Amino acid sequence: MIDLHCHVLPGIDDGPESAQEAIELARGAMADGISTIVATPHVDASHPEVRAGVIQAAVPAFQARLERAGVRVKIETGAEVAFTRALDLDDAELRALTLGRGGWLLLECPLNITSTPGFLAAARQLACRGHRILLAHPERCPLFLREPDELSQLIAEGMLAQVTARSLGGRFGRTVRTATLHLLARGSVHVIASDGHDANRPARIAGHLRSAGLDPGLIAWLTREVPGALLSGADLPAAPRPARGRPRRRLTRMVGLPRAGESPVKYK
Repeated sequence: MIDLHCHVLPGIDDGPESAQEAIELARGAMADGISTIVATPHVDASHPEVRAGVIQAAVPAFQARLERAGVRVKIETGAEVAFTRALDLDDAELRALTLGRGGWLLLECPLNITSTPGFLAAARQLACRGHRILLAHPERCPLFLREPDELSQLIAEGMLAQVTARSLGGRFGRTVRTATLHLLARGSVHVIASDGHDANRPARIAGHLRSAGLDPGLIAWLTREVPGALLSGADLPAAPRPARGRPRRRLTRMVGLPRAGESPVKYK
C-alpha cells in the first residue's frame, strides 16, 4: 500500500518528537503492508517554519535512518497545507509542497467549525491558480458533515477526496464513520490514508479496511492504484466495478443512501 498522508518526520510538526519514535511509526506501517509513505507535515500558522526546503532536506535524512534501522519503507515528500496558509504562498512554493512528483496538493479540510468560512472559495481559488487538489479528511470536516453536497460539487469540479482509515473504524465517532461509509457508497472517496502521527495514532490502514468489509478491488484502487497515479502524475485509473452485492450496494444499505432525486444525507 501507499500511504499518501502521514506525519512521519520527527520533530517537525505534531508527529513523532524523536527519530526513534518516527522509526517505530514507519516500522508499524511496514508491518501493516505499507511500502511507501508520503511525509506530509503541517504547513499552517502553527508551524510557520515548515516550508518545502525544510521537508525536502528532512526526507532523505530520515530515509537514511530507516535504512540503517532495517525499515523497508520508501519516504516521499509532501505536505498537508492549511487553506489559510496556502493563500499566502506563491505558486512555486505550493508546487514544491505537492505529493511526490505528481503535482497534487494535499489541502487540509478544517476540523474546527470556526475555521470553515472561506474554505470553499479558497479551494476553488487554488484550483483556478492551476493546482490539483486532494482534499484531506473531508469526512471529519464540520462543513461537509453539515453540507455533504458541497463536497460532491468540489469533486465534480475535479478535486479528489482522501479519507482517514481510522474513520472507518469508528475512532472519530459514529457520525464520522457513517459519513465515511456514505462517501464510499457514493463513490466519492479516491484515497484512504493513515494520517498517522505517533504511537496513539499509528500509520495503519489494513485493519480498518477489513473492518468495513470492502471489496479487494476497491481496496487496491484506494490504497495503491490511485495513490500511485497521484504520486507520478499519471491519469486517474478507472474505479473498479463492485462485485455483485459488494461493496457499494451493501454500504448503501448500511448508511441509508438516498435514491436518485432524493436530498443528500446531512449529519447533525
